[in-house]
Amino acid sequence: MDYERKDLSGFPGIAENLPCCFYIARAEKPYELLYANDEMMRVYDCHSYEELYRHIEGNAPNFIALDDRARVEQEVSHALLERHGRFSHIQGHLFTRTSRIRYADFAGHLVHTQAYGDVLYCTLQEIDVPQPGQVIDRDIRDYIVGHLQEAIDNHWIQVYYQPVIRTLTGELCGMEALARWVDPQIGFLSPASFIPVLEQVRLIHQLDAYVLEEVCRTLRQRFNHDLPVTPVSFNLSRYDFSAVDIFSLVEKTRVKYQIPRDYLHVEITESALAENDDVVHRAVDRLRNEGYEIWLDDFGSGYSSLNILKDYTVDLIKLDMGFLRSFTEKSRDIICSVIDMAKELGIKTLAEGVETQEHAEFLASIGCGRQQGYLYGKPQPLVGTLAHIEADARRTEPRKWCHYYDTASMAIRQTDRTSALFDLHKDGYLHFLYVNKPYRQQLHALSYSCQDVEDMFNRPKPSDLAHTFREFIDQSRQSGRPESFCYVENGDYVNIRLRIVCEMNQHVLIHSELENISKSAANLQRGKLDDNLRYLYTMFEYINLVDLKNHKVEPLYVHDSLFQLEQAAQTGDLHDILLSVSRAYIYEEDQEGYMAFFNPDTIVARIQKSPYGRLEHCFRMRDKQGNYVWQECVVILLNNGREKEAPLLLTATKSIHAPIAPSGSHEAHHPSLDALLWQSFVHHTKFCYFWKDRERRFLGATDAFLKFYGFRTDQEILGKTDEDMNWHLDNNSYRLDEIEVIQKGRVIENVAGDCIIHGVLRHITCYKWPLYRDGVIIGLMGIFFEADDMYRKLHQNLPSPYEDPITGLHNRQGFLGDLLQYQEAYAIDNQPYTLILLESRFDERIQRSYGSPLLRALIRKEASILRDLVGKDSVIARVQHAMFAILRRENSQKDAMDSELLAHTIQSHLQSIHQIDGNPVTVNFQYSIVHAADLAHHKTTGRNASYIYRLALERLRHGH
Repeated sequence: MDYERKDLSGFPGIAENLPCCFYIARAEKPYELLYANDEMMRVYDCHSYEELYRHIEGNAPNFIALDDRARVEQEVSHALLERHGRFSHIQGHLFTRTSRIRYADFAGHLVHTQAYGDVLYCTLQEIDVPQPGQVIDRDIRDYIVGHLQEAIDNHWIQVYYQPVIRTLTGELCGMEALARWVDPQIGFLSPASFIPVLEQVRLIHQLDAYVLEEVCRTLRQRFNHDLPVTPVSFNLSRYDFSAVDIFSLVEKTRVKYQIPRDYLHVEITESALAENDDVVHRAVDRLRNEGYEIWLDDFGSGYSSLNILKDYTVDLIKLDMGFLRSFTEKSRDIICSVIDMAKELGIKTLAEGVETQEHAEFLASIGCGRQQGYLYGKPQPLVGTLAHIEADARRTEPRKWCHYYDTASMAIRQTDRTSALFDLHKDGYLHFLYVNKPYRQQLHALSYSCQDVEDMFNRPKPSDLAHTFREFIDQSRQSGRPESFCYVENGDYVNIRLRIVCEMNQHVLIHSELENISKSAANLQRGKLDDNLRYLYTMFEYINLVDLKNHKVEPLYVHDSLFQLEQAAQTGDLHDILLSVSRAYIYEEDQEGYMAFFNPDTIVARIQKSPYGRLEHCFRMRDKQGNYVWQECVVILLNNGREKEAPLLLTATKSIHAPIAPSGSHEAHHPSLDALLWQSFVHHTKFCYFWKDRERRFLGATDAFLKFYGFRTDQEILGKTDEDMNWHLDNNSYRLDEIEVIQKGRVIENVAGDCIIHGVLRHITCYKWPLYRDGVIIGLMGIFFEADDMYRKLHQNLPSPYEDPITGLHNRQGFLGDLLQYQEAYAIDNQPYTLILLESRFDERIQRSYGSPLLRALIRKEASILRDLVGKDSVIARVQHAMFAILRRENSQKDAMDSELLAHTIQSHLQSIHQIDGNPVTVNFQYSIVHAADLAHHKTTGRNASYIYRLALERLRHGH
């Protein structure tokens, strides 16, 4: 590379010692630097031309800082065209060799030379005002850059915390960590002074890493002293992603202080994500996939907010405080729309800049989940923030309630309909969490206030209405569907609709709507319809109104002397409702015809084509005694399917005698008694029968057999042998027994064995006998009984001493028995095996935060993952509180390698558990492996089961 400065003699009209910064570059890309005077070297802190040349990599555009480079190049090119080869007053900032920041005004013009062709003569003049931005004194900028590390080491940079408040409860549900620089020499530096400087010189990652470290250190101190802890959000700059591996930085810091991931929320500004950089995208996706919440800061401040929501998956958006600063009708409409859109996308919401009670009440009315602003406290050191929260008599939201209230906020939508949320406590106390304006108005019209309603629901002797309300809450909990009921209030008919939003922590969240149907024109019209149809009530047992548009089935009349059908309105996909009714009440042979008759996709067109304007169908329905009684159903179209009206169907059903079948068809559809008996036996016997051909391949099995092994249909076993299924600990003994049955006609009785079911070694007793046709053996039939199941029945359904009650896997006692059997098979039959131990180093606060029910759910989730990954040929046990064991047979070196890979895969999947029932958790697993074959040289201990178990434990404890 040519580092020599060109001689000025090749450039006409230039003096040697110009008093300003001057340089010459070629006039075409990449604009190679040809000359720069001593003033340029001084400005850029360079001692020689070579040093300057290296600093800008030989190309003049690199005089400009990266942020401004593309803009400056574009402005220069445009000016050269428009102003006949000249440009001036183009401003941008630059970095010196020592990372100092300078701002400059550039000018120049195009010159033709004999030696170098077209070149650009350029001048540079320093200015004090950056364009655009805030005035930052040059000395302050230099001081910030030169003293950053010293400020970090001496804690001149402090972490301030601003509270985040839960809108529904007013409790502290989080804090934002913000950096403040309190310097002993120059005093308080505002973030606007030092953050832009650190971003410009690409040192912002040092500040952000320091803030994260301080946050984690503070959280750990509070954990250790058993003090209330709330999640903290910390900010990342877009320049962090190019400077360091952000995920590794965050994860290593978190692990160092053992902080659960849900206590750290990552805030990224809208501008950082707007560029949609691949590095940023991958880092953000990985952070979120590993359990960190991603918060989008300053939402609405840029021009690409919607694009960001399209391109990125975020957990929460923080509405820019500018929306509240100009608190106009238009800004309120925008906030409403943004919050509704976010909820449709499943994104939580937080509003910044809340400064007045008017702001807070407005945000509460539209269901914004969280609020932050000077109304609740300014940023200050942690002690001051907590003191302010205490002075305001606010509590810290317990960890287990975070998801509950997030779910409640999501359930609040902008609507003209009445809407309220009730919280039902485990002790029966019922109160409002949220009430919208239409609901309050409806209550007021009925002469009630919200407090009146709460008092009525919580009296020691509840009123009939309160009793009915609670009954329908229970009904909705059981059905999993919305429920509704009507009552009379001062001569008005009032309809209440209830929907269970969620159940958590022994609380139930209920959404309620309230409508005075006596005042509703639509329902007055329905009343006329009801009068006209009263005569039908004496002729039919069930009359339903079906709303095809809204997927709702509403009973108009139910006579339940014979049948027990759902009497409440059902809402949901009509196909699912029909399928549920069909499976529960309709005779099996009639179910297909029932579904085809009521098919909501075609029923309107079929009625319209019918010459009688109705459809009729017969089917058998189960009554209270379990018998199937013939029913006739008539369906008519109430509004004739007019385009402007939603199609409404009326269905009326009554009992009839058996319909007359077409001539000659009756007998053809009735199987023989033998066939009916065999079909009933296969489907309903509780015993595990199976049958095979002469090649020992399965021909079929009873439903009880399939259920025992976890199969849905017999298609999963047909044509396969026991060796194909690989579910016995010793396949050879089973194979030899069955050969004896098939080749010699021997009957096998009371033969004990072991098979693997869902990762659990089960002890069974088997019976087998030959199947004959015309005196020739054509296969075999058999039955087995589970020893553990027989034990439970003999001991009055007491739990098995070998079974873990939480997971259904073997417990420690059962595992030790399994280990001895595997070891015996190795010692006698030379069947190698491996032992894998996995232990959870889970978030130590899970049980304290959420209680035992969630911890048990976590353990069951872990067991389910193990069952899915391990397969049917391995045994799984839960040997201690948070430790699992896997016993796996190995027949080759490849099997041993597969065991190592399996352990790593299981660890990865277990650690990917980031939430249980919506509640965030952080789980870490360690594992150890012992291959029995590797210990064969130990004559005494190598074939000792207890030694292998102890060795696996030792490796687990020491991380081998």
